Amino acid sequence: MMKKLLSACGLLLVCSSFSAQAAAEQLTGRDIAVMVNEADSSRDMHRNAVMVIERGRQKLVRKMEMWAVHNGGERRSLIRFNAPADIQDTQFLSWTHDDVNREDDLWVFFPSENIVRRISGGGKKSAFMRSSFALEDIEYRSVDADNHVFLRDDTVNSRDVWVIESKAVEAKCDETGYGRRVVYVDKEYKLPIKIEYYDTHDRLLKVMLAGDFRNIDGIWSAGKMIMQDEDKNSRTLMQYTDVVYNKGFDESVFEHNNLKR
Repeated sequence: MMKKLLSACGLLLVCSSFSAQAAAEQLTGRDIAVMVNEADSSRDMHRNAVMVIERGRQKLVRKMEMWAVHNGGERRSLIRFNAPADIQDTQFLSWTHDDVNREDDLWVFFPSENIVRRISGGGKKSAFMRSSFALEDIEYRSVDADNHVFLRDDTVNSRDVWVIESKAVEAKCDETGYGRRVVYVDKEYKLPIKIEYYDTHDRLLKVMLAGDFRNIDGIWSAGKMIMQDEDKNSRTLMQYTDVVYNKGFDESVFEHNNLKR
C-alpha cells in the first residue's frame, strides 16, 4: 500500500513538473511584450529628469520635465527642457497609437525660432538632443509595431529575466534605425533591465541598462537608464525623480497648438 502511495505521489510531482514546464513553454515573445506594455497601468504620469551626456571629456547636463497620458489606444507625451539656458523651453510632443496602420504624430518646438516643426516617422531615428538615445528609444512603441520571439530564460545582475527579440513589422521598418532589439525583461518588474540594439547588418550599436527600480503606487518604475554607444566614446545617463502617477492635469498641454504658449 505504501509503495502504491509513494508511486502516486511521485507521479503527481512529475505531472506537476511537466505542467509547469508546459506553462512556461506556452509563454510567447508577444506575451512578454504585452506584460511590458501593461506594467504601467496608470492613466497619467508626471516626472522630472536629468540627462547627463558624456562624450570623451565633454559632459552635457540637461534638465527636463515630462508628462504622459493614456487614452485608450493612444498615448500622448510632452517633454519640456528647463536647463541649460540655450535649450530652455524646447519641447517635444508625441501622439503615438496602438494601431500600427496609423502614423504617429511628433512635433518639436524651438523657442529661439518660435516655430513648431512636425517630425516625420523617419525622424525617430535621429539623436535625442545630442544624446545616445534616439527619439524612438524614448517614445512609446506599440506592441504590434514589432514581431516578438522568445529566445530564452537568463539572468542579468542576478535578476531572473526573459529574453525576447523584437523586429519591426514591415509597416514600421522605415521608422526605425535598428534591425532588431534583444530585450531582457525582469520577471518581477515586468520591465526591461537591458536592451541590445543591432543595426540591419546585425552589428551591435548600443546597450541600454536600467536600474534603481521602485514600486510607486503599485507600479514598478525605473529610476535611471544608461545608454552606451558601442562604436563611439559616449554614453548617456537618464535619471528620473519626483515620479507621480494618476495625478490628473489639464490635457490641453498635449495640443501642438499650445506649444508656443
